[in-house]
Amino acid sequence: MSRQKRGVLTSLVSLTAISLLVAGCGSSTGSTTPSAAPTNQAKDPVSLKIMGNYDSPTLSEADQKFVKSLEVKNNVKIQFDIPPITGYAERLQLMLASGSYPDLVFFPGTTDVSFQNAVKDGILLPVNAYIDKFPELKKYTYQTALDSLKVKNDGDIYGIPRTSILRNDGFWVRNDWLQNVGVTVPADGQVTIEQFEDILKKFTFNDPDKNGKNDTYGYAGYVNVQTKVFEPVLTGPFGALGWQESKNGNYKYMDSKYDTSTTSYKDALAFTAKLYKEGVFDPDSATNDDTKSRERFWRGMTGVYPGFAGHYTWHLPEIQKQTPSADLTYIWVKGADGKILNAGATGATGAWGFWAITKTSKSPLKAAELLNSWITDDTWTIVKDGYEGNDYTVKDGQKVGITPLPKDYVRTNTMRRAYDESFFIKVGTPQAIVDKIKPWLKTAVETAVVSKDLGYVPEAAKKPNYQDYKKTWDQTIMKIIMGKEPVDKFTELQSGWYKNGGDEYAKQMNDYIASLKK
Repeated sequence: MSRQKRGVLTSLVSLTAISLLVAGCGSSTGSTTPSAAPTNQAKDPVSLKIMGNYDSPTLSEADQKFVKSLEVKNNVKIQFDIPPITGYAERLQLMLASGSYPDLVFFPGTTDVSFQNAVKDGILLPVNAYIDKFPELKKYTYQTALDSLKVKNDGDIYGIPRTSILRNDGFWVRNDWLQNVGVTVPADGQVTIEQFEDILKKFTFNDPDKNGKNDTYGYAGYVNVQTKVFEPVLTGPFGALGWQESKNGNYKYMDSKYDTSTTSYKDALAFTAKLYKEGVFDPDSATNDDTKSRERFWRGMTGVYPGFAGHYTWHLPEIQKQTPSADLTYIWVKGADGKILNAGATGATGAWGFWAITKTSKSPLKAAELLNSWITDDTWTIVKDGYEGNDYTVKDGQKVGITPLPKDYVRTNTMRRAYDESFFIKVGTPQAIVDKIKPWLKTAVETAVVSKDLGYVPEAAKKPNYQDYKKTWDQTIMKIIMGKEPVDKFTELQSGWYKNGGDEYAKQMNDYIASLKK
């Protein structure tokens, strides 16, 4: 899900719709196509302005063609406001403060302060009625994503999720390096914790690229972009799965980080500290963000990189620029119980951000209908594959992707379907690669566990003493991993968390989780 960051000026892209209404405002069942007979030509198209966070401020020809088809299908005229990616958060704040709002606005997550304030100030509308009205929005959205948008705990949903598949992310591994150091991984890609550590060591010390130099490292580490600290390399294999039912704790639900009745998070922390001490981390890990870490993996400096199983055709060509004979495989790490469960990626709810409808929208119903039409059956194939002659050709009855594929930031990054991992297999991908990727994607989806907090942040987290201690927490975790503090320091850290607002935090979180079950 990464984006290329470009410092470009804000651009407004207007696409004039063809005045054709193919369905009434209240219907969007997936059976209506852009070429269907109009039912109400007399009405002018409804103008909709969309503020979104896309890779480019201008629409490609491919995106323009797709958007025009949606304008026809929904009888709307769409105007995009696309700020520079690096300045999106600032532009979002300025827009909300201006009093002049688009019809649809994209928010990256429910913890975004701008979103929380916009809900509090009544700028955003509840969307429950629209989700109930349009069947695809309900069918192809995870319930957890919808629940996460009930931010006032009153049942109102304040956004339409930009869905992506909820999945368990494992690790990309240089397959050619495995062969060079004499390691064979199981056909299902599932390795034990001990096997994982062995791979990292051999990638660091056994000259896996066979260049006769001591210039490789096992793990492509990086710091969390928000906290600026390391996260444990493995959590799920040690039983740390976020907020779950606690067997022996003081609260019914607890995050294993704070649960004193289990050592799962501490064990994951100890394992990561051990790896760091052994020298298998990229030495620049403490200053790398995800992008830099990925680039060093591509350049052949590291051999194991955490990431999404659907990105094979993205990573491999970049790596082969450096080493044409390079190959990749994908692995998960099993726990002692033999399971490879892990807290799901994509915000842990299945929402990759979401679209909110503002109170000044000219037609909230049309705004919702537009998003719904993105994922109806007649449109979804185009979202995934694009257009013949533009994105692919047909040879012997098979779609063959055009190289390079045209840019499709708006078409593919506005709305997606839950549960549909096939979206991540690009049109025209050779069958041999499809056969390799599909089992990885299937496993990724089947082994994801939802953390019961759904990204919710209790009011207790906003208190000064809690916020101050959160900094202490992050700094101490970093020190433990880097060997500057002993692992046993974690027990003291947990105790301090409860004393600095953790008890109140846990109580409020338990109340929230319980409210979702009502």
